[in-house]
Amino acid sequence: MRIFNTLSGLKEKATSKDGNLRMLICGPTVYDFSHLGHARILLFYDLVAKYLMSSGKRTTAILNITDIDPKISLRAKEERSSAADISNRFIKELMIDIQSLGINTLCIARTSDYVETAKKLILELLDKKRAYFSNGNIYLDTSSLVSYGKLSQMSREDLVNSRVDIAPGKKNPSDILLWNGIDDFGQKYYDKSLGVGVPWWHMQDSSVAMLIFNGLYDIHGGATELVYPHHESLLAQLQVLTSNQRPVKIWNHVGLVSINGKKMSKSFGNIIRIRDLIRKYNSNIIRLYLFSKHYRQPFMYSQSELDKFYSTDETIASALWKDIGTKIPHRRTRLTKEFTSYIENDVDTPAALELMIETAREGESIADLRYMVRIFGLVY
Repeated sequence: MRIFNTLSGLKEKATSKDGNLRMLICGPTVYDFSHLGHARILLFYDLVAKYLMSSGKRTTAILNITDIDPKISLRAKEERSSAADISNRFIKELMIDIQSLGINTLCIARTSDYVETAKKLILELLDKKRAYFSNGNIYLDTSSLVSYGKLSQMSREDLVNSRVDIAPGKKNPSDILLWNGIDDFGQKYYDKSLGVGVPWWHMQDSSVAMLIFNGLYDIHGGATELVYPHHESLLAQLQVLTSNQRPVKIWNHVGLVSINGKKMSKSFGNIIRIRDLIRKYNSNIIRLYLFSKHYRQPFMYSQSELDKFYSTDETIASALWKDIGTKIPHRRTRLTKEFTSYIENDVDTPAALELMIETAREGESIADLRYMVRIFGLVY
């Protein structure tokens, strides 16, 4: 499989030296129900993992869940609850959504379970003189990172002008916050050397990557909006921690879902919850709808377009029911070769979907259709 690498701007082969392909996917922050934008990301990487596994590749896919965040504490305050109660509640709700979508390839990692790792890594960076204290916070010094900005294609000047963490005492405007010891938003951790605070967003994800994969893995995935500052900062931290300029082989990003011309977001209050969709449509219809556009393209939600996939789902189901006993072919046929060629070319689901629908309508190659259905994660 060749998949687009944001870092190089090229389609690159997804491979691993030891035969176990490792993926880390940035999941949602758990302070509300998950929505269609999350579903697009989750279903895409579920398909990638399913295909790799079906091709005989051992695949470890980790879904990183952020449960340390000011938005969680804000909701806890509004509901007169605790941050732990809010995050636990919405992690459970996320798991229900994941199950309802038929996703079964992703292992969950919640960032709060990796705080001790984060502390150790920050202390390591301090010992190496790669990080420093400033007014209660700890920052990664980016002055010696020659490739910082490459992932987002931003120059040093661009990074300075678009910095998101403006604070007095930083050595460089682009330095990355590792430990927030100043802001009190309800979630606190203590370390005798670091003081009271929380590992910041980028360091939370670095901790997961370091503990599970030793910081070296094959694919990091997430939404396009995470390229900067999150993934740029994550890459910088991993480069220093692993002493490797390319700790992650492929940085891959999924286009955002919008509604009425505006990004679907909890913050904007315009989300369509996964569970509300599942009440009206089954998981097959949602998969078919989301896979009808290439994953790197922006996705404009349209209920009328979604409704069209009722008939697509019925067409596939009818074809399969006509020949229940047919098994998936052991050898690749012309149709399965064509189908896999689309998937292996940067996961071209629109082309693969068109072939699957055509195969279902013709009704003569049901064994091939069963293979396509399995890769798409459809259940009949």
